[in-house]
Amino acid sequence: METVRSPYHLPPRARFPMPWPGIGQLVAAVLVLGMATLIAGSAGGQIGPAVIPLILLTSVLVNAAAFGFWTGVLSALGAFFLFSFFFIEPRHSFFTSRPQDLLMLAVMLVCAGLSGLMAGRMREQVEAAEGRADVLEVLSAATFDLSSATDEATVLARAAAHVARLTLGPAVILRAVPERTGRTRSGPEGTAVVVAVPAAFRPGAMELQAADQALTRGTTEFASSDDRNGSGLTFLPFGPGPGRGAALTIGHRPLAAARRDTPDREQAVRDILHQAGTALERLALARKAEAERIAGERQMLRSTLLASLSHDLRTPIATILGSLSTLREFRRNLSADAQLDLLAAAEEEAERLKTYVERLLQITRLMNGGTVTLHRVAPADCARAAVARARRAFPGRTLSADIADLPLVEADASLIEQAVFGLTENALRYTPGAVSIAAGLRPDAVEITVSDEGPGLSAEIRAWLATPDLLRPGEGSGLGLPIAKGIARTLGGRIEAAAGRAAISLVLPLPAGTDPSAPKTAS
Repeated sequence: METVRSPYHLPPRARFPMPWPGIGQLVAAVLVLGMATLIAGSAGGQIGPAVIPLILLTSVLVNAAAFGFWTGVLSALGAFFLFSFFFIEPRHSFFTSRPQDLLMLAVMLVCAGLSGLMAGRMREQVEAAEGRADVLEVLSAATFDLSSATDEATVLARAAAHVARLTLGPAVILRAVPERTGRTRSGPEGTAVVVAVPAAFRPGAMELQAADQALTRGTTEFASSDDRNGSGLTFLPFGPGPGRGAALTIGHRPLAAARRDTPDREQAVRDILHQAGTALERLALARKAEAERIAGERQMLRSTLLASLSHDLRTPIATILGSLSTLREFRRNLSADAQLDLLAAAEEEAERLKTYVERLLQITRLMNGGTVTLHRVAPADCARAAVARARRAFPGRTLSADIADLPLVEADASLIEQAVFGLTENALRYTPGAVSIAAGLRPDAVEITVSDEGPGLSAEIRAWLATPDLLRPGEGSGLGLPIAKGIARTLGGRIEAAAGRAAISLVLPLPAGTDPSAPKTAS
């Protein structure tokens, strides 16, 4: 990203050596000198004439330290004339009758000038150090805020807030509005406000035109000296953008050239924009990496599906074809019971084939981000339906259920039933002994747990459940658990497996503000 230096980046002394004092500062300095003169005049007889110059010099130091170099120099001149007018013979005039008085006046003027110069320089150094400290504080906060931002809107809002703090005025970020040709329109209508600080601030027509020029040309557009005839904001392009133009531009009030910390603040603005552009690039790379991960996951899905088609579908198809061909060729030689056995085998394998194809279609839809319409449903009713379906599918197995009523959740009833059935079917198919299903309530979620008498899930599979990947590692892995995980993720929940226990749970979040004592039936 190209950094455009502004005309403010000149040595401060070459631009304006010292700021000229204001009217209020001059009035305060006059009062200090007048008070010192009154003290010297009233106490001069008791303290002696040699102390009077010291009192006046003290007032010069006070003015220089409080109001700067030029105030100190003017105070030194004022002290010179006050001392000459009130305390050197002849009094009440600017003439002197003794040559040594002229030497005293000259020495006092030199001492007063040097004192004012040193005090003023010290004050300016203190102010410059305070200004640099403020700039460093803003830069430190901006670095932390921009590096921790997780989306583009947050990056832009934080960048605008810190720029507004640096420039002591409003800041606004605008985005280029592309035409169908891919170019940015010129004119006020070619920009769109993204964020402004304060939020109620909106740029005028001249500011929008300057912003559009900054976006189109990719160069800084400086504010006009007359807001009525030009833009009152300086616009700097930043952010990754196609071609020569920039994607974003920020406008801010220009700082007064006479400020001692203006160069530091202007450079800090550019540093913040550089960090904001880096943060936007980081987010863009993260989105690209996520897209690549999803694409790789889909490619893995296709490979898995092909492997399933070549392995798992071959067995039921071979059984169906073998049964039907045997009936066709040897029907006359087979008994009625044998024919019924062949038909039953073909029917069972056809049902198995149908179930497997349905799973393949469902996992494909989940992998491709299929949308689901959510309603208030009763998860306990869905779990009971899954238990009834499992008992019909496995009539010879022991299956117990302890499903209490649960609060309503935002979900799809058929998907909850499919997920619970998939977990139950895995337990019944791959483990011996009894299987039990229970439902419970957590502080912010409901859970439906399937337990069996097997050894439980391996550490590898438990680790996979905590990842965003839908397909689990290992060849020959079934699709029941990935489907349940995909359904849980689609509904905003998750699948959990306890270590050391043969139990796996479907956890679904409760809607915000849910009262656990509310009715447990769907509306």
